[in-house]
Amino acid sequence: MTNHRKQSRRGFTLIELLVGIVIFAIIGALFTKLLTVQGKFFDRQGMGNAARNVSRASLNRVVSDFRMIEATGGVIAASPTSLTLRIPFAIGVVCKGVNGGTALSLLPVDSTTYVNASYYGYAWRGFQNGAYRYVESGSSRETGNPADCASVLITTVTGGKNVLVKPPVPPDSAGLGTPVFLYSRIRYDFKASTAVPGKLGLWRTSILPNGNESTEELVAPFDNTAHWAFFTLNGGATAQANPPATLSNIRGLELHLDGMSETIAPGQVTNEKAPFTTAVYFKNRIN
Repeated sequence: MTNHRKQSRRGFTLIELLVGIVIFAIIGALFTKLLTVQGKFFDRQGMGNAARNVSRASLNRVVSDFRMIEATGGVIAASPTSLTLRIPFAIGVVCKGVNGGTALSLLPVDSTTYVNASYYGYAWRGFQNGAYRYVESGSSRETGNPADCASVLITTVTGGKNVLVKPPVPPDSAGLGTPVFLYSRIRYDFKASTAVPGKLGLWRTSILPNGNESTEELVAPFDNTAHWAFFTLNGGATAQANPPATLSNIRGLELHLDGMSETIAPGQVTNEKAPFTTAVYFKNRIN
């Protein structure tokens, strides 16, 4: 009598294989969708960070310039997208008249800032009302002699500078120890970018006394809503959209540095935007 022993089954049936393939296909489709959604999310987050970086990148440079502006004469021309400013880069005091000019003792200033600043003129604080008066036409600056200040008992601080400016400060409106500063003429513009064509960029232009200009694009792109607004004398805490008729009444600026991403994130129809608003009030003011 022959014994037939039941053999153990090996492998899968065709039906089991098909079921497994279907299950793996469903899991793969779900996993692929999850990766796609996550990828789009991270892309959008990255674009949002890029838009915020545009606002942050411009903030330090702009604020460091704007905080130094003297209120009554610091703004030369203004619109919601363009500002021409007198920006101080060194401050000091009057020593005395000498060699057809006025000797000044300046406080220490960052050497890079001083060297890179484009000298346009100087201003001194008048006796009568404390307002600053500006000298631009034909103004020049040259290295001064420390002895000129030492002779009137003004010691230049270590790291400071002695300069001679021309034409001289009128002796009837300023004297020994009168506050004075040297300044550059700078224009800021929101205008068409060259770094990111078709978008707005923030431009900084240094204007020289001979009429030449040196322009650089600081950062881009900005949204079309980027602009300046204006705080005015006795105007309260609300900035107005347009500059006042009398620019000497401007007392601060509201900065709308609304950045945007350079490209559109997958799945989106517009660039990511990062609205950003801050304010700068002028420090050198008498009212």
